[in-house]
Amino acid sequence: MKVSIINYSNTIPFLYGLQQSEELKSRTEFSYHYPAQAVEMLRTNEVDISIVPVAAIPTIPKARIISNFCIGAVERVDSVCLCSNVPMHEIKSITLDYQSRTSNLLTRVLARHVWHISPRFEHSSQGYEIKPSDSAKVIIGDRALIHKYSFTYVWDLAQEWHKAFGRPFTFACWVANKDIPQDYAELFEQALRYGVTHIDEAIAHNNTPKPFDMHDYLHHAISFQFDEEKREALNFFYELAQDCE
Repeated sequence: MKVSIINYSNTIPFLYGLQQSEELKSRTEFSYHYPAQAVEMLRTNEVDISIVPVAAIPTIPKARIISNFCIGAVERVDSVCLCSNVPMHEIKSITLDYQSRTSNLLTRVLARHVWHISPRFEHSSQGYEIKPSDSAKVIIGDRALIHKYSFTYVWDLAQEWHKAFGRPFTFACWVANKDIPQDYAELFEQALRYGVTHIDEAIAHNNTPKPFDMHDYLHHAISFQFDEEKREALNFFYELAQDCE
């Protein structure tokens, strides 16, 4: 099986769990991408499984969620932010993040249904400037954890969602574009479970210094269980997003 891994800090527990299973490793070819790349590779059948931004799932032929684990948040997420040097009511344009369709769509949903602003949305390309400017910016992943403090105003998008609707948010799910053999699917799920129940070991194994508190981020900001509450909230998000793309 060909599996794409999103190379962000929030996937460190997943990667650790997958690496601990020798049987799984012997049956898997791993590759590393940012979310938009993984989506395209699933669309073109270059990989079989990836963790995928939820906004992109409907665009993938034969897509199906295959795991009860995800990248989500109950309240704050820390790593998905709208950053600005002006207050919300003065924002005229928002530069979207090229790496994740979900974060961009969530920004549009919040702008329309919660913040009640009508900014101009601008698409960015790889390598776009994160430094502060006149445009507010959606920034995700490790880049958000590092660079958000350069801005005067920062809105945590998961926290904004929770304050408005009292629901958790799911950013990405494990998705396959074909039927997965049952024994492999069980191995895969066991490996993910091992990773999220051994977060401290996963951090130590990663051994890559980060300029933020990894333990707090993975233990208290990211929520890995794709439970019924998150499933219902995801359907609610899809409903709100219908007129926002």
